[in-house]
Amino acid sequence: MTSNLIRLPSGTVIDGWHVVKELGNGGSAVVYLVEDNGKQYALKLARHRDASGDEMRTHARMMRELSIIASLNHPNIVSHRGSGYAEAGNLYLALEYVNGWTLGEWKERKHPTAHEILRVFVKIVSALAYMHRLGVLHRDLKLANVLIRKSDGEPVIVDFSSATHALADDLTDGGLPPGTDRYRAPEQFSFLREQRDEHRARYAFQVADEIFAVGVMLYELLTDPRPTEYRARWPLNDIDIPPDPARRVNPRVPEAFSDLVESILSRDPARRPVDTEVLRRELVELLEDPGPDYAAPVHPPSEQRQPEPSDGEVLPMPEPARKPRPRKLGTLAAGAAAAVLAGVVALWSVPREAPAPPTEPPVATRPVLPSVPSVPPKTVSPDMSTPAPIVPGDAGPSPAAVQEEASVKTQRPEAPKQARAGRVQKAPPLPDVCKLLPLAAALAAGCPGVQVRPEPFQCPAGAQEAMRDELGWNVDGERFQLVIDDQKGREEKPWFPAGADVVGVVPKGVTDPRHLQVAPPGTRFLGGKVYFIPEKTREGDPARVIVKYDRVKLPGKDELPVCFVVDTTADALKDTAIRTPNWTTGKPVSEWP
Repeated sequence: MTSNLIRLPSGTVIDGWHVVKELGNGGSAVVYLVEDNGKQYALKLARHRDASGDEMRTHARMMRELSIIASLNHPNIVSHRGSGYAEAGNLYLALEYVNGWTLGEWKERKHPTAHEILRVFVKIVSALAYMHRLGVLHRDLKLANVLIRKSDGEPVIVDFSSATHALADDLTDGGLPPGTDRYRAPEQFSFLREQRDEHRARYAFQVADEIFAVGVMLYELLTDPRPTEYRARWPLNDIDIPPDPARRVNPRVPEAFSDLVESILSRDPARRPVDTEVLRRELVELLEDPGPDYAAPVHPPSEQRQPEPSDGEVLPMPEPARKPRPRKLGTLAAGAAAAVLAGVVALWSVPREAPAPPTEPPVATRPVLPSVPSVPPKTVSPDMSTPAPIVPGDAGPSPAAVQEEASVKTQRPEAPKQARAGRVQKAPPLPDVCKLLPLAAALAAGCPGVQVRPEPFQCPAGAQEAMRDELGWNVDGERFQLVIDDQKGREEKPWFPAGADVVGVVPKGVTDPRHLQVAPPGTRFLGGKVYFIPEKTREGDPARVIVKYDRVKLPGKDELPVCFVVDTTADALKDTAIRTPNWTTGKPVSEWP
């Protein structure tokens, strides 16, 4: 039996989105380039409608993807732009449209150095750490599912069709969750071997599996000059035989970098970094190495080539619009988001899974506003009968995921039980429910009066002693100059979402003798979180900004626990983000404000 395939011609209108062309055709959805008010987006259309012949559960998968993607707000994760139903009743998801290359294509075109690869992966792993704190697992990390935006070189994680969260229902009949076999951790295959007689056994995907997939991506970039070329490759997840160290395959790989990748790809999950935040710190430490081997391309450009796009290859994605207007997200998204919002407050009890969410949420999700009711434009029903080849891309589970699922019936889906309007007013959340939700969940649910101020909590153990005795800091009476986020320039005024993860640094050019003695240039403030209080300050600025750091690392010395706070003001406020100068001052304190 074959899948129920959808083909929409150019000019079709789906709930107000004008189809330009098809981009990808996967096992559970089709992705189109669409336009709205002159701006371009990616629109992902489920193959089946609710209650139709849907053995692959494509509608349920899209609902879960919607609930997850609507709850995430991170600069390195593809962003949500709207959702609704096509005229025939098929669910769609509108997304940011990224003009960029896959990681493999970027490697072949840009010939990156070890430092450039590290910079990209620090941001990828930071995004994963943010997801994991919210209880979300991607489950299909691979080179094709991370795009490098051409305009600014930023990585963007895409394709959440295989993702799950803490309280999600199991949609897979096989023993393993969706994913691509080459990127699976070896313990998944061990599980299959051990449970081959137990057909109801299901593998519990964990953060350790996600970390292994990161290791596979790094290994391929470091050892393969042409990672996009389709050819047989030595497996990296053999249960008994680990791959050769990256440096042995490619002597250009720095030794410390090779050692880290080797530990990530360990057959023993306990030898991998314990979570993605620890992995991020290790990558940052390598990024600080000034060695010449980090500044050279990991492969000579002569070994690489610019591949011609093959038939069915997902095309580069145009840059997203700066200020998209709120779209049709009514009761559909409110109901779908409820599942993932409940998962935000759930803790994983299995060892090696994501850590419990912290007291304060890491990054606030974008509030979704109901659109003004209007007469929906004339739409064209999708043609469900014309077959089309399945191609890779951000259009559903990978081939490895598809093989574990049953085929879809070819019957035409039945009509939906009730008509769905193109634009639905969002039902206001219950006040009692809003009071129980953490910040990220409350913002996603659209709760009124949600604040983004930090909650007080205790300084890290030993912070006061470390600041006084080992660092020689005058607590509550000393100020240091620093940049809030080492990824931004000293003179920049970047936008920060509430709860953003940042690493502060003392830049060169500081001349204060006292400063040079106890916090010299290169001093890094770790564990930073950005918060703000949206109220007018005495100076007339729209918000007060507080950044907390709980660790510090002086050049050539070990990390120490600290209580260090930046207390400044924002010069602009927009939704759940603020803009403030990156160059500022901070101070050690005896307690959090």
